[in-house]
Amino acid sequence: MSLHIEDEIRNNGVSNIINLTGKTTIKELSEKIAGLSLFITNDSGPMHIAGAYKIPTVAIFGSTSDVETNQWHNEKSIVVRKNISCSPCKKRECPLKHHNCMNFISSNDIFNAVKELKLDK
Repeated sequence: MSLHIEDEIRNNGVSNIINLTGKTTIKELSEKIAGLSLFITNDSGPMHIAGAYKIPTVAIFGSTSDVETNQWHNEKSIVVRKNISCSPCKKRECPLKHHNCMNFISSNDIFNAVKELKLDK
């Protein structure tokens, strides 16, 4: 998770946030995701694990297609993406060298998506 997003969430009064990026095995990650009340992620394998457990999810999409690879049957999932002409290009590296599909997504966009999920407190 981007530190900017993590910082924004903390700055808005959420203190029980854990960033596990690169700190778990697949099995450990699956176990952790199963117990979450919210998962913020990019288009990734862990996003699909959260979807299988029906964990409320904010999924960030840039160069990939949320129509093709979004979570399956998770009603508590919101996609955050920017509708720009070059996205989704489906490339790992930006052929235009600007990564605007991701750079235009702000931490506020993520925070607003979390609020839109209307999670139980």
